Amino acid sequence: MNRSTLLFISSKGGSITCLRGDSGRVFRSCSSTQCVYSRDLHSAKVHLDSLESRNNLLVGEANKSLAQRKTTLKWNSDGELSALDMARILDRLANPQLTTCDLACDLND
Repeated sequence: MNRSTLLFISSKGGSITCLRGDSGRVFRSCSSTQCVYSRDLHSAKVHLDSLESRNNLLVGEANKSLAQRKTTLKWNSDGELSALDMARILDRLANPQLTTCDLACDLND
């Protein structure tokens, strides 16, 4: 029987998932469109950091297309928002610049 458990979501959107199968467990580190598999959690974190640092080096059009993909929310089969998208939304809600605004006119006048 195969099972997967999301273990970690970084502030940059990368994730580490533990995959359990008949032959043991494997850790999958994913960032953007790349994934790396490893045998232990420490190695998985090192791989995730490496993938995210490589993704930060992207410039120009490639960076614009990556940002566009993040605008679509993903939903689980049970109707819940995916853990990755929930983390991104909560991160943006914590930013006061994105949650407050100044009104251009006074509504009491």
